[in-house]
Amino acid sequence: MKFYHYCPSMILLLVMFTSCEKQTGDYRLERNDFLYPLAAIIEYQHALDLEITKVQDHSEFAPYLAQRSDSMARYIAELQAIYPLPEADLTAEAKANLLNLQNNQGPGYPKLLLQLVMQADEDLIGLHVKASGPAGLKDVILRQWTAEKLPMLTKRLDASQTLWHTH
Repeated sequence: MKFYHYCPSMILLLVMFTSCEKQTGDYRLERNDFLYPLAAIIEYQHALDLEITKVQDHSEFAPYLAQRSDSMARYIAELQAIYPLPEADLTAEAKANLLNLQNNQGPGYPKLLLQLVMQADEDLIGLHVKASGPAGLKDVILRQWTAEKLPMLTKRLDASQTLWHTH
Protein backbone atom coordinates (compact mmCIF):
# COMPACT_ATOMS: atom_id res chain seq x y z
CA MET A 1 0.00 0.00 0.00
CA LYS A 2 1.55 3.28 -1.01
CA PHE A 3 1.42 6.00 1.56
CA TYR A 4 3.02 9.32 0.70
CA HIS A 5 2.82 12.58 2.53
CA TYR A 6 2.79 15.66 0.32
CA CYS A 7 4.11 18.81 1.82
CA PRO A 8 1.85 21.72 0.78
CA SER A 9 4.82 23.92 -0.07
CA MET A 10 6.32 21.12 -2.18
CA ILE A 11 3.08 20.80 -4.15
CA LEU A 12 2.90 24.54 -4.73
CA LEU A 13 6.52 24.57 -5.92
CA LEU A 14 5.73 21.71 -8.27
CA VAL A 15 2.72 23.59 -9.61
CA MET A 16 4.78 26.75 -10.08
CA PHE A 17 7.48 24.73 -11.83
CA THR A 18 4.98 23.03 -14.12
CA SER A 19 3.26 26.32 -14.88
CA CYS A 20 6.60 27.69 -16.11
CA GLU A 21 6.95 24.62 -18.30
CA LYS A 22 3.46 24.98 -19.77
CA GLN A 23 4.55 27.35 -22.49
CA THR A 24 6.72 24.62 -24.00
CA GLY A 25 4.64 21.68 -22.76
CA ASP A 26 4.02 18.64 -24.88
CA TYR A 27 0.47 18.05 -23.74
CA ARG A 28 -0.53 14.45 -24.17
CA LEU A 29 -3.56 13.73 -22.02
CA GLU A 30 -6.99 13.71 -23.54
CA ARG A 31 -9.89 14.94 -21.43
CA ASN A 32 -11.10 11.39 -20.69
CA ASP A 33 -7.60 10.36 -19.55
CA PHE A 34 -8.29 12.67 -16.62
CA LEU A 35 -12.07 12.46 -16.19
CA TYR A 36 -12.45 8.67 -15.95
CA PRO A 37 -9.74 8.13 -13.29
CA LEU A 38 -11.06 11.22 -11.52
CA ALA A 39 -14.59 9.82 -11.44
CA ALA A 40 -13.30 6.56 -9.93
CA ILE A 41 -11.34 8.42 -7.23
CA ILE A 42 -14.37 10.58 -6.39
CA GLU A 43 -16.55 7.47 -6.13
CA TYR A 44 -14.00 5.90 -3.77
CA GLN A 45 -13.78 9.06 -1.67
CA HIS A 46 -17.57 9.08 -1.42
CA ALA A 47 -17.50 5.48 -0.14
CA LEU A 48 -14.83 6.44 2.41
CA ASP A 49 -16.90 9.43 3.52
CA LEU A 50 -19.80 7.04 4.13
CA GLU A 51 -17.46 5.01 6.33
CA ILE A 52 -16.57 8.18 8.24
CA THR A 53 -20.26 8.56 9.16
CA LYS A 54 -19.93 5.26 11.06
CA VAL A 55 -17.34 6.75 13.43
CA GLN A 56 -19.93 8.05 15.89
CA ASP A 57 -17.87 7.82 19.07
CA HIS A 58 -15.30 10.41 17.97
CA SER A 59 -16.72 13.94 17.94
CA GLU A 60 -13.88 15.35 15.83
CA PHE A 61 -15.01 13.33 12.81
CA ALA A 62 -18.30 15.27 12.35
CA PRO A 63 -16.76 18.67 11.45
CA TYR A 64 -14.04 16.92 9.45
CA LEU A 65 -16.64 15.09 7.37
CA ALA A 66 -18.73 18.26 6.93
CA GLN A 67 -15.69 20.13 5.58
CA ARG A 68 -14.79 17.26 3.23
CA SER A 69 -18.35 16.95 1.96
CA ASP A 70 -18.69 20.68 1.38
CA SER A 71 -15.37 21.04 -0.44
CA MET A 72 -16.08 18.03 -2.66
CA ALA A 73 -19.59 19.26 -3.50
CA ARG A 74 -18.15 22.61 -4.62
CA TYR A 75 -15.37 20.85 -6.52
CA ILE A 76 -17.84 18.63 -8.41
CA ALA A 77 -20.17 21.57 -9.15
CA GLU A 78 -17.27 23.56 -10.63
CA LEU A 79 -16.14 20.59 -12.70
CA GLN A 80 -19.69 19.92 -13.94
CA ALA A 81 -19.83 23.53 -15.15
CA ILE A 82 -16.84 22.74 -17.39
CA TYR A 83 -17.44 19.08 -18.34
CA PRO A 84 -19.81 16.39 -17.13
CA LEU A 85 -18.24 13.85 -14.83
CA PRO A 86 -18.62 10.33 -16.23
CA GLU A 87 -20.06 7.52 -14.14
CA ALA A 88 -17.47 5.24 -12.63
CA ASP A 89 -17.26 2.09 -10.58
CA LEU A 90 -14.88 1.47 -7.76
CA THR A 91 -11.56 0.00 -8.83
CA ALA A 92 -10.60 -3.48 -7.66
CA GLU A 93 -8.08 -1.90 -5.28
CA ALA A 94 -10.72 0.43 -3.83
CA LYS A 95 -13.13 -2.49 -3.32
CA ALA A 96 -10.40 -4.50 -1.58
CA ASN A 97 -9.50 -1.55 0.65
CA LEU A 98 -13.14 -1.04 1.63
CA LEU A 99 -13.63 -4.75 2.35
CA ASN A 100 -10.49 -4.78 4.50
CA LEU A 101 -11.71 -1.68 6.32
CA GLN A 102 -15.16 -3.14 6.95
CA ASN A 103 -13.59 -6.35 8.26
CA ASN A 104 -11.51 -4.37 10.78
CA GLN A 105 -14.16 -2.74 12.93
CA GLY A 106 -12.02 -2.81 16.07
CA PRO A 107 -10.22 0.01 17.87
CA GLY A 108 -7.85 0.52 14.92
CA TYR A 109 -10.72 1.25 12.53
CA PRO A 110 -10.55 5.09 12.69
CA LYS A 111 -6.80 5.07 12.07
CA LEU A 112 -7.10 2.66 9.12
CA LEU A 113 -9.98 4.70 7.71
CA LEU A 114 -7.95 7.90 7.90
CA GLN A 115 -4.99 6.18 6.28
CA LEU A 116 -7.20 5.17 3.32
CA VAL A 117 -8.66 8.69 3.13
CA MET A 118 -5.17 10.20 3.03
CA GLN A 119 -4.14 7.74 0.31
CA ALA A 120 -7.24 8.69 -1.75
CA ASP A 121 -6.47 12.39 -1.19
CA GLU A 122 -2.89 11.82 -2.37
CA ASP A 123 -4.14 9.96 -5.45
CA LEU A 124 -6.44 12.87 -6.28
CA ILE A 125 -3.60 15.37 -5.86
CA GLY A 126 -1.30 13.22 -7.99
CA LEU A 127 -3.88 13.08 -10.77
CA HIS A 128 -4.16 16.89 -10.70
CA VAL A 129 -0.38 17.36 -10.73
CA LYS A 130 -0.13 15.05 -13.74
CA ALA A 131 -3.04 16.75 -15.54
CA SER A 132 -1.67 20.25 -14.98
CA GLY A 133 1.96 19.40 -15.75
CA PRO A 134 4.01 19.81 -18.93
CA ALA A 135 2.78 16.49 -20.36
CA GLY A 136 -0.71 17.08 -18.98
CA LEU A 137 -4.07 17.80 -20.46
CA LYS A 138 -4.40 19.11 -24.00
CA ASP A 139 -7.60 20.89 -22.93
CA VAL A 140 -6.36 24.30 -21.73
CA ILE A 141 -9.44 25.13 -19.64
CA LEU A 142 -9.44 21.81 -17.82
CA ARG A 143 -5.65 21.90 -17.37
CA GLN A 144 -5.84 25.34 -15.75
CA TRP A 145 -8.76 24.25 -13.58
CA THR A 146 -6.80 21.23 -12.31
CA ALA A 147 -3.90 23.49 -11.31
CA GLU A 148 -6.28 25.89 -9.54
CA LYS A 149 -7.75 23.04 -7.46
CA LEU A 150 -4.41 21.90 -6.00
CA PRO A 151 -4.47 24.26 -2.97
CA MET A 152 -7.98 23.08 -2.01
CA LEU A 153 -7.01 19.44 -2.43
CA THR A 154 -3.87 19.99 -0.38
CA LYS A 155 -5.97 21.57 2.37
CA ARG A 156 -8.18 18.45 2.42
CA LEU A 157 -5.10 16.23 2.76
CA ASP A 158 -3.72 18.47 5.51
CA ALA A 159 -6.98 18.12 7.47
CA SER A 160 -6.82 14.33 7.09
CA GLN A 161 -3.20 14.24 8.24
CA THR A 162 -3.94 16.49 11.21
CA LEU A 163 -6.81 14.28 12.34
CA TRP A 164 -4.71 11.14 11.81
CA HIS A 165 -1.87 12.54 13.94
CA THR A 166 -4.19 13.70 16.73
CA HIS A 167 -6.25 10.54 16.81
